[in-house]
Amino acid sequence: MLVERHIEEIRNIIRGRLLQNAALSGFTSFKIGGPADLLVEPTNSSELGNLLRYLHEEHIDYLILGAGTNVLFHDNGFRGVVIRTAALDEWEIHQNGSDRCRVTLSAGVPLPAAVSRACKAGLHGMEALWGIPGSFGGGVATNAGAGGISIGDLLESISLVDRAGKEILIPKEDLNYTYRTMCLPAGSVAIRGIIRLVRAEQGFIEEELESARSLRRKKQPTDRPSAGCVFKNPSPDLPAGSLIDRLGFKGMQAGGAQVSEVHANFIVNTGNATAEDVLRLIETIRNEVFRREHVDLELELCVISEGSTHE
Repeated sequence: MLVERHIEEIRNIIRGRLLQNAALSGFTSFKIGGPADLLVEPTNSSELGNLLRYLHEEHIDYLILGAGTNVLFHDNGFRGVVIRTAALDEWEIHQNGSDRCRVTLSAGVPLPAAVSRACKAGLHGMEALWGIPGSFGGGVATNAGAGGISIGDLLESISLVDRAGKEILIPKEDLNYTYRTMCLPAGSVAIRGIIRLVRAEQGFIEEELESARSLRRKKQPTDRPSAGCVFKNPSPDLPAGSLIDRLGFKGMQAGGAQVSEVHANFIVNTGNATAEDVLRLIETIRNEVFRREHVDLELELCVISEGSTHE
C-alpha cells in the first residue's frame, strides 16, 4: 500500500511527471478506467531501473503502461504505481553500407511513427504494422503484429530492466515468442529493441504501405474509442472476428459498450462505457461461441483488475 513516504521517495527517484489519483481513462484508447494511486513517467532507463528496484524492495505493486491501446482497466482503477514509458522515445538508424539496416527503438516510440519514419528512410519490413496504435515497448511485450508478421520476427535483440533494476540484453536466439505473446522475465520491462529492416525502392514501400492502410481503413472502426482486437484468432484459418460475426454479435450492446458494426472482434465505447459493460460483452461472446462452436476464445485484450500485480 502506498503511503506519503513512498510518494516523496519516488519523487526523488524520477524527474518525469508524477500524478496522484490519475484517472486511467485519460491514458488508454478505450477511455475507460478508474484512478491509479500513482502514475509516473520516468525520463530515461536509469530512472526506470531505480524506480523498479525501489518498488520491489518496498513490495509495492506496479504495472507498465505503453500507449494504453490494448488495455482495459477496472472501473475502480489500480492500487499501486502505473509506470508510463512515453518519455522513452529515442530512435536511431545504424547505417552499415549494405542493404540491411539495424534500427534501435526505445519503448515509448509510437509504432505508427516508427513505421512512418522507416518508410520515409527507404526501409522495408514494417509496412504491415501500419495502423497498430500502440508503443514499440507494448508491441514487444505482446508480440503485436498484422499482415502475417509480428514484432518478434523483426527483432535482433531487446534490452530489459528487471525488477532489481538491472539491465539485461536478450539476443534473438534467446527470445521466446509465439502468436501475440512474448515471454519475458516476471516484473521486467522492455526498454529498447533493435530491429532489422532492408532497403527497398521507395515506390515499392509506398505500395506496401498503402495496401496496409487500405486494409485497416476498411476493416477497423476508427470513429469510436476501442482497444483493438479483443480476442486472439483461434487459428490462422479461423479469425475471431469472422467467428463472432457469423454468430450474429455485431451491434450487440451492454451499457455503453458495443460490438463494432465494422469488425466483430472490436468492442467500442459509445460514450459512457464502463469496464463492467465491456466485461459483460466479453463473457457473453465467449460463452456463446463455446456453446455453439466449441471454440474457447482467448483474450488478446489485457484486462487489468484493481488488484493486479506485475507478476
